[in-house]
Amino acid sequence: MTEPRTEVLPKALSIPYDERFSEVAFITGGKVYRLARERLGTVVDVLVKETPFGCSTPVLFMKHGERRFYVLPRHGEREYRVTAPFVNYRANVWALKELGVRRIVAWSGPGALSTDFRIGEFVLPADLLDFTKGRASTYFEDKGFGILRQSPPFCSTLENALGQVMDEMALTPRRDAVYAVNEGPRLETPAEVRMLRVLGADLVGMTLAPEAFLARELEICYHPVAYVTNYAEGVAEIDEERREVWIDEALELLPEITWNFLELLPTTTPACSCEDSMLRYKRRGLIPDDFREWI
Repeated sequence: MTEPRTEVLPKALSIPYDERFSEVAFITGGKVYRLARERLGTVVDVLVKETPFGCSTPVLFMKHGERRFYVLPRHGEREYRVTAPFVNYRANVWALKELGVRRIVAWSGPGALSTDFRIGEFVLPADLLDFTKGRASTYFEDKGFGILRQSPPFCSTLENALGQVMDEMALTPRRDAVYAVNEGPRLETPAEVRMLRVLGADLVGMTLAPEAFLARELEICYHPVAYVTNYAEGVAEIDEERREVWIDEALELLPEITWNFLELLPTTTPACSCEDSMLRYKRRGLIPDDFREWI
């Protein structure tokens, strides 16, 4: 009989943590959270961080060799504790900022709106359609600032690094897709799927908004990596057993993508202005340099 695997449970850190433990975080879904505990590396510690917007999801402090990084599972500890509409996105992104994070890679498993995409295919989305309704989407409620450009909506520096890594692994991710964010937790009706296609969407999921917008407000680089998990309602029928196999094959590649990305990122030439998103407000004296004083 095998020994049960030791769990590192969410808590205040058992040891003092290095304020600069890592500048890179991966925000993940349920299946990737399980993978993180089993394959991505060693869980050094776990922190549920208090923020002005409530408590964050447990943040995993991870190590793999000399690489150090954070993993934040959107939906809570042990897979889906909270569905997408009820994730505390503001607390999660704020917690990462306070931990010193400057780069966020967001994993997402959307459905495809056409059979041009195959199950398990990797995609680096290029744009976003936001159809969420009831989510807190800004840190700047009742403030006279926060009017930020969203072109491009994702970080070009991270896109370049992720694209290079995945190309070198012969994964050739699609880089022109539009991701539509539905409110959830229900899935889309066939009519809604047809509407999204007319509007130019290629993928539909529930998790990138307001996450991407909040990261921009806190001057954090943010880019999603999507892996197609299904076809949206009315697009195509697929054998469930085969679908699960293709998804598992994609997930098996995530550790190598992660490690290669962490190795490449320090040498990637900056190609974005994410860390200056709030510069015009600073220049006008509306906000100081310390983001904690913006709210």
